[in-house]
Amino acid sequence: MSLLSEGISAAPSPLQKPTPTSPRVLVIGGGVVGLSTAWLLLDQGFKVTILADEWTGISSQAAGALWKCLPLECGPQAVMDNLDTNQRYTLESYKVYSAAAAIPELQKIVEMRPCTIVTTDTIDDNIVMSKKLEWIKESNIPGFRRGSELFKEYGINTEHAGGLVEAYEYMAPVINVDNALTFLMDLVQSKGALLKTGAVKGDLLDQEFQLLKDHQADAIINAMGLGAHEAAADPNVYGLHGALLRVINDGTDFPIVQNAMVVSSTRSGSSGGEGAFLLPRKDNILALGTISQSKGEAADLTVDSAEVKEMRSRCEDLLPWLKNARLDSNHPIIQGTRPQRRGGVRVERETRREGSLIVHSYGHGGAGWSLAFGTAKEAVGIVSDITSVVQTIVPNKVWQEETIAMEVSRKPSLVLQG
Repeated sequence: MSLLSEGISAAPSPLQKPTPTSPRVLVIGGGVVGLSTAWLLLDQGFKVTILADEWTGISSQAAGALWKCLPLECGPQAVMDNLDTNQRYTLESYKVYSAAAAIPELQKIVEMRPCTIVTTDTIDDNIVMSKKLEWIKESNIPGFRRGSELFKEYGINTEHAGGLVEAYEYMAPVINVDNALTFLMDLVQSKGALLKTGAVKGDLLDQEFQLLKDHQADAIINAMGLGAHEAAADPNVYGLHGALLRVINDGTDFPIVQNAMVVSSTRSGSSGGEGAFLLPRKDNILALGTISQSKGEAADLTVDSAEVKEMRSRCEDLLPWLKNARLDSNHPIIQGTRPQRRGGVRVERETRREGSLIVHSYGHGGAGWSLAFGTAKEAVGIVSDITSVVQTIVPNKVWQEETIAMEVSRKPSLVLQG
């Protein structure tokens, strides 16, 4: 298989084979963020151990997994403070997904579909939306169209959410989450990663030296998602519960929906209460969403919950054909907790102790699949700087707290590079 992007290959062997002295990185977290970061590390010749407390039921599996052009159309807009950086992250992911979608063997993982955005505002009068469209065009995202003819083409109710004003679309990757996570786990193992099951409780800073010693690692990447609230002692991390309904999209009850549809409404505040989200998937399934609730890790919604019924009603109001939709009898609802963070995604070296070998990558919220490969590239760059210095300081990798603390205190300017 060809390269998917610079420095990342879908081949089963790493692009750069590790040597006996190659640094080992401990990645904590088995979701899309942790696995994609491990993938990049392996292709750059690192040795990798991935530690996770579970490998199924993680929030990545409950995601809509439509590649999103930031800022998001609904939900908390924490990315706005670092929009340029976050858009750069999403573009890195787009390159990987679009390249993968062109390879027949990987089309069960990701496919390209039109993503139609309908708005309740005039785009040119809204600085956020107008800048977003400008970025889409400058980034050469394919399939861009803009015009009111999209409403009629797709049977959209223009009275939805108090009145729809404009519509545009572009080609977006849609990730088959279950297949993708299985693929990622198999791929990183084939490239040499060691997968371990185990829970890490408490602040990582308090157990950094023990983790390094136990896993013979030169650096740690924290990709724990919601667990970063405790692991990074970050009070800005919180859970945002989400859910999607699954209906049959085989053309029997309504015309097959081929494109994703999202309502962009500034009038919906941060809850997405006026919005609607439609996402066609393989196997004749259409996902309807979405719900955003600050409910911690609870996952107790049913198809009869008031919030779910309201969500379905919004989708039916957007696309009236859906009033005839039948629920998927096998899996009518999927739900999970998004690892949200006030202030947006965090990708940086631990700052609470000079010379720490921990790199954080968390707070991706509802855009984990969109941000994953961009944040992975950033985190791997930081780790590369750290390990190049650490190998100089402690070449024999005798991970004793006293040794590291002594050397860090001697050469702080070196250790803090990156």
